[in-house]
Amino acid sequence: MAGTLVSDPLVIVLGLFVAGLIASRFFFRKHPGGRAIVRVVFLILLTIALLDAEIVPYQPLQSTGSPLLDLVHAILKIAWWLWAAWFLVGLSRAALIIEDRPREGRLLQDLISGLLYLAAAFAIITYVFNLPIQGLLATSGVIAIILGLALQSTFGDVFSGIVLNFSRPYRPGDWVNIAGETSGRVIEMTWRATHILTAQRDLAIIPNSTIAKSKIVNVSSPSGIHGAAIAVQAAAGTRPATVEDLLRRAILNCRQVLKTPASTVTVKTMNAAFVEFEINFFVKDLASTSHAQNELLDLIYRHLTLGGVDLASPDSELRSSGGSKMSGEPPTERLLKIIPMFATLTAGERHDLAGKLKPNRYGEGETIVAPGALLKCLYLVASGVLSCVRYDEETDEELLRLGPAEHFGEFGLLAKTVSPVRISALTPTVVYELGTDDLDQVLKDHPEIAEVLNRDLAQRQATISPPAPIETDNSTAAHGLRSRVSGWLHRRYDIASSR
Repeated sequence: MAGTLVSDPLVIVLGLFVAGLIASRFFFRKHPGGRAIVRVVFLILLTIALLDAEIVPYQPLQSTGSPLLDLVHAILKIAWWLWAAWFLVGLSRAALIIEDRPREGRLLQDLISGLLYLAAAFAIITYVFNLPIQGLLATSGVIAIILGLALQSTFGDVFSGIVLNFSRPYRPGDWVNIAGETSGRVIEMTWRATHILTAQRDLAIIPNSTIAKSKIVNVSSPSGIHGAAIAVQAAAGTRPATVEDLLRRAILNCRQVLKTPASTVTVKTMNAAFVEFEINFFVKDLASTSHAQNELLDLIYRHLTLGGVDLASPDSELRSSGGSKMSGEPPTERLLKIIPMFATLTAGERHDLAGKLKPNRYGEGETIVAPGALLKCLYLVASGVLSCVRYDEETDEELLRLGPAEHFGEFGLLAKTVSPVRISALTPTVVYELGTDDLDQVLKDHPEIAEVLNRDLAQRQATISPPAPIETDNSTAAHGLRSRVSGWLHRRYDIASSR
């Protein structure tokens, strides 16, 4: 019996099969391509050997009368079905490639692979173990119903995940809003749930079945540009066209607001109490919305305040009076009042200093400061929008925009250096000039203003100076300039250096 068993060709094939598996495991560990070729060759040889022994893989296994020989035949037949399933899975993975959609392609490949291995398992049960497949399918159906009822929500999430993966209403990295309740950036999509990082830096895990039945707003599609709207109420008694012009200047002043698509200003309501405007603007992405909105609201306040326009008050008496809180305040005093560095001045000091300001008016597109100019006065912007552009050999780069209640001229006054940028008017502009002698007196009386100018100069230096070489630390250079200017202020005005 042992001699017959050893001389059986299929026993020899089984021995070669085991030896081949061990050899491929050790010799082709780092060569998956070579391992795949060995497996294909083995499948071909195994098929030839089985057919030569009159063993058809898709027919029930016939008993030879020897339990050991029957076991060898069963093992080889099982190996054939598993190797055939593996071969078909490899073909499906090579054939089913969805360009630009690797995640969906991998999902489809996994589904087909699972079906192929399941079919191989049923074939082994039928053709190797000679079990009736009908009873197994019937039993499996009952079990599937029980599992389906028990895992209904899980299966719903999985199938919803399949639909979402193929329909792709969003991708990892997109900003989305789910059902108007959860907003954030998609960081991961699984078969069961979608992981969203909210603006509060919290992780929201939403089941796919919930998302599939909800309204999905993809903020990042078709582009990352995001729109936002804010409402502004101006006090009654002001012409809407005047307010609209000031609001458009504030929008132009905010560099975070995109030029295209164009922003809009719409008069929504006008009555005896107030005039309401709606501003629609666009930013580069959802993450920039809050910062851009805060900056725009600050600019709106400055443009309206220096334009002589009051915001609407909740006080009904003040609304009905239609009077302006600033109607009796001169524009120059109003300007000094909202510039932060002059906040410590008394009303009388502001009145005296306002009388020393000299107005300069510029038309749209007119150059106010040319590169290389040495400014000897401090300039206060009262209205309009200014653009600061640095010119070099390759490109013209806009570094910042100046609006009402901002100033320039610190380079010439404090650092004694020429202007590195060109400053031009984007709109009709009014700039007040504060002379050196008048500024000196203010700095002597109020050393804290000199410290503010010192800090502003260091910040302006970091913003508009040309990029430093890699080995140079910009912060160190800015700090050095600030230290030199602070020392000069200390010597001239006898004030303490800032820390």
